[in-house]
Amino acid sequence: MTMLPNLYPGVSKPLEGARKRFLMLGLGRQSVAMLLMAERGLIGPKPDAAIVADMGMAERGWAREMLRTLQSPNFPLSIPIITHSSGNLEGDFEDATLGITNRFSQPPLFLKNEFGERGRLPRRCTRDFKVTPNIAEVKRMLGYAKGARMPREMIAEQWLGFSIEEIGRFAPNKEEWLGARAPLIEIGWTTAQCERWVLEEYGLKVLHSGCYFCPNSGDGVWAAMKRDDLPEFERACQMDEASRHGIPGVNNEAYIHSSLEPLRSIDFEQRIADRQGQLLDWQSDGIACDTGACGT
Repeated sequence: MTMLPNLYPGVSKPLEGARKRFLMLGLGRQSVAMLLMAERGLIGPKPDAAIVADMGMAERGWAREMLRTLQSPNFPLSIPIITHSSGNLEGDFEDATLGITNRFSQPPLFLKNEFGERGRLPRRCTRDFKVTPNIAEVKRMLGYAKGARMPREMIAEQWLGFSIEEIGRFAPNKEEWLGARAPLIEIGWTTAQCERWVLEEYGLKVLHSGCYFCPNSGDGVWAAMKRDDLPEFERACQMDEASRHGIPGVNNEAYIHSSLEPLRSIDFEQRIADRQGQLLDWQSDGIACDTGACGT
């Protein structure tokens, strides 16, 4: 198998002399394609491991099934998949809305003020459940204890699932010792190409990654969930309703959907139809969680 050429070496390229290379596996279209392409030798050098931040039952059910498939003894994968967890985001959310705890790794919920205007909570869930734990896991796999001083030079490489349409969002890692890399940008692949390639080569239908109650999900995602997985959609509606007056430190009404309407009452298909022919933003198109916004 011939490795695909790097079309954008000035944006992203392999780190020379890296001790180890780690693929951040978010279980969505891009990261799964990255993993399988690396396994086939289409991109490289081959990662030493793929790292999954397990958020418990907050993760979409299909994503948990995808992880089981990739870890199955019957699946031809030589790159080890390492899972780790910092807790259960779903449980934390429920405890916060019930007033059981003030600890809250809040999703970026939408807020309605007394004038009906929209605001938004800062996103902490990504940092607490993905970015920070992933960095800690990389340190552990490099042999550094918690709290140990890290080298000032780059010693390891982190693969992130940015595709070519997000070339403007890709940036160097904040950690001096960890080089960021976007192999899909290097080869010029789009999210759609990733999805199509995985389906054609492996017969796997991969969707966008993210929590089932993620406010970054767009109308297409909600419509598909309501149509194809009604129990999961019902759970999301319950989380939405619980957040209305139950967010620690927040006095305003909170909503999962950007329309500031109850999730249960929204006609997603009509919203999509009304938007036909208009420019789609990241929020309405529902691509945020599968395109690096969660740091994977």
